[in-house]
Amino acid sequence: MGTAPNGEPLYAAAWYQRPRPDMLRDYLSTASGPGWGLIACRTAPNYRVEDCVGLDEYPQGSQITRAVLAAAWEFKVLPPRLGGKTLVGSWVRIRIDYGIERRR
Repeated sequence: MGTAPNGEPLYAAAWYQRPRPDMLRDYLSTASGPGWGLIACRTAPNYRVEDCVGLDEYPQGSQITRAVLAAAWEFKVLPPRLGGKTLVGSWVRIRIDYGIERRR
């Protein structure tokens, strides 16, 4: 899926529990939407993430990525699997849309 900030593989995140809109609302209240924020995080035990860094946002300067980084401690994602092995500690990419609908 790409390369993490430290050069390791970056995988697409799969949600263990998708964040509810009401949970994100307070974090995104200071951002300017519609748009999206993209971050990379290292997976941790219990479906948590840590060491998150901002990658990109649209529109630029919207502060959506800053809001997503602040909310990341509440995110729960499945760690990637490779060859049947769970890769806790690997990096995942997380995109949060704010005020736009994405097709699934």
